[in-house]
Amino acid sequence: MKQSFAVVTGASSGIGRALAIELAAKKINLILVALPDTGLSDTALLIASKFNVEVKFCELDLTKEGAASYFYAWCKKSNARINMLINNAGLGSQSAFANTSVLELETMLKLNNQALVMLAYYFLPELKFNSPSHILNVGSLASFMSIPGKAVYSASKSFICSFSFSLRMELRSDRINVSCLCPGATITNERVINNIRMTGVAGKSMTQNPEDVAHEAVRQMLRCKKLIIPGWRNKFLYKLWAFLPQPAVDIILTGLFFNKPKIEKMKFEITAMA
Repeated sequence: MKQSFAVVTGASSGIGRALAIELAAKKINLILVALPDTGLSDTALLIASKFNVEVKFCELDLTKEGAASYFYAWCKKSNARINMLINNAGLGSQSAFANTSVLELETMLKLNNQALVMLAYYFLPELKFNSPSHILNVGSLASFMSIPGKAVYSASKSFICSFSFSLRMELRSDRINVSCLCPGATITNERVINNIRMTGVAGKSMTQNPEDVAHEAVRQMLRCKKLIIPGWRNKFLYKLWAFLPQPAVDIILTGLFFNKPKIEKMKFEITAMA
């Protein structure tokens, strides 16, 4: 029989890497995909040797035309039985919509939404054939907030939640669980760290490590939970938002994410680091 594998996108760093490690610790074989020259081969070798699982990897830019179809064909050639798809790859930004480049906007939408949808589409027959199966789509706590300075990012993450919840209902009879992971601020790279700094003490107090997020995500996914919000602070914030008046929410989010003095300070810090 073919061995079972979990596909993890954006697996070279951050939450994706932590998810791959968490799955490997449960003796689940892996197919990892991430951008070229991001250390994916080293990650694959480390996981395979540490956890004694089979790890295949593919260096690929998922925003390129036909990338999802190519990656699916590549996986089929590897003779792997895939019963888990982890759509983690994503891109964020921190700037006013009018000041964001067209290239960044296009790349964000292609990666956060188009690639995720097309991967789910191409892998669906495989997941049905190998059911019971799982799809885990990575959204964000921003999925439930209209955030100034993150207009397209928060909208793209809202899309992921809506898509996941609809797909979950469609695939229930096929024994395919669809879960949506919505973490808060997570320490993944220098850019994210700078964005967290900009939100001040309030933002820093909500941050989590990728390992904690991944542990909760895998545990709840295997329990077939619909919405996964790791961390009690994030759960509290998610519930609080539903009760606060919208004008109050707007004021809070503007103060946290679109305070111009903070934005200028962050730009100065990034320039100084370059």
